[in-house]
Parts: sequence; structure tokens; C-alpha cells
Amino acid sequence: MAIRKRRVSAAVGWARLLCGIWLLGLGVLSGACRESVGTALYVTIEFPPTVLMDQLRVAGMVAGSGIGPHLLPEQPDQLLANGETFRVLLPSAPDMAQAELQVEGLSQGERVAFGTGQVQVHEGMEVDITVRLEPAPSDFCPDCPDGCCMSGICTTSTFNTCGTGGVLCKTCDRDTTDTCSAEGACTCGRGPACDPRIANRCVGGACRCGSNPPCGAGLVCESGQCVCNTSSCSGCCSSSTTCEPGNTRDRCGKDGAACRRCSSFQTCNSSGTCG
Repeated sequence: MAIRKRRVSAAVGWARLLCGIWLLGLGVLSGACRESVGTALYVTIEFPPTVLMDQLRVAGMVAGSGIGPHLLPEQPDQLLANGETFRVLLPSAPDMAQAELQVEGLSQGERVAFGTGQVQVHEGMEVDITVRLEPAPSDFCPDCPDGCCMSGICTTSTFNTCGTGGVLCKTCDRDTTDTCSAEGACTCGRGPACDPRIANRCVGGACRCGSNPPCGAGLVCESGQCVCNTSSCSGCCSSSTTCEPGNTRDRCGKDGAACRRCSSFQTCNSSGTCG
């Protein structure tokens, strides 16, 4: 945060004025704004180039007194540029009091970015402060029937920004899906996304485990192969690719253990053991 002090005229009591400089690089205020006097903050905003906003909402506190909220400019007519500046005239405050600003970046009235800054004020002087605005998280965009919400902005629904009705955009998984449907759902062809437990690929609109169909009951897809193991089979595994119920004398067991054969005078009990 850059801090620089300028000497200005005597304090102006409780006046609260904001004067915008909407030309990047213009270092002074003109007209009535240039003649403003009192304890003040000279604010510079910074934000990522991907954020598009046309207005600021500025609020804050100094020595227990509120600042704003104020809108800059009052009527937006163009996108704001990185490095824009404005002046905030503060109510009288003790020297070295802490001031905090909250700056929201708006796009068509909706918040798309947010940042805060703190600085110590100096009575009768102007102090520079830089506020960095970052994209504001949002999980819903109103008036966005055919798209989804990304950083507070209504975005066209695609495979990488999938969703409709203004919900939060999601990126579809390239392993288990290949389409963002018209309903805003990530799908494999015309069906739902592949279950990664039984299929690790969506190929040509069909779920596959490796080059084979999805795994059957009691099997899990691992490294492109359907296998029977302790995570997939509640009975017993008679081979690496076959899950048995595990309740017969010939194939007794549970929890994916290897099936065992009970002797002729034994039975397979409910615990998956011979007895």
C-alpha cells in the first residue's frame, strides 16, 4: 500500500465528498474538486485486467465515523481502467487515526470485485492509499437464464463454463464427460457423467473402463481394468475380476477377501468364515 502525505487547507468539519478522476494518468483534480480542502485520502485502485467494471461503491470508517457509501461515477458510461484515482474528504478525525476503505467494483450495478485498504490519516493533510480489488466470489447471477455465474458475471454456458439459470459455473471433467447439455449439466453423450468408480473414460458419448464397458457389480475400475478388491466387493473375490456373494461353502468370504472353500463338514456362516 503506497502512502504519501500532502498538505492541504484547514479541515472542513464533517463534509464528505468524493471527486472522481476518470482519466488514467491525470494526477490532479480540476474545478471544484481541485479546490476541496481538509483531511483527505487520495485513492488509487488496481485490479486484474480480466475484471470488467463501470462503477465503484466506496464506504469506510475513520475514528468511529462512517464514510459513504458513495457511487463513482454517479452514472456509469464506460469501463473503468486500472489505476483510476479519486479523492475522499474525511470528517474531522484525530491525527494518526486509522481509516479503512471498502471499495466494490460494479458492473451494471452488480458487484464483480472487492478490496479494502487501511491507512493512518494526518489532520489537514492528504494521504495516498492504493486499494487492490480482486474478483468477488459469487454463486448466483440474476437475470442470467441461459448462462452461468463466473466472478459475478453472467457467462455463456460451454464445456469449461457449464450451467444455466445463473448458477455458479463449473468446468466439466474431460475424463468422465464430453458435453455440457442444454440444461447446463456435464454429461457423457446423452447420459449422465460417468461414475469414476466403474468407468474412467467418456469416449464417443459412452462410458468406458479403459477400452472395455463399465465395470459390473462388485468391481472397480483401476488403471483402465475392472478389478475385484476390498473397496469394491462386499462378498469375496474368486479371481481378480470376479466378485462372489461369499455365502456358499465353495466360495466363502466377505469384504473383498479371497474366497475360500469350506470342508465338507463345514458351512459358510454370516461372518464369511467356515464353521
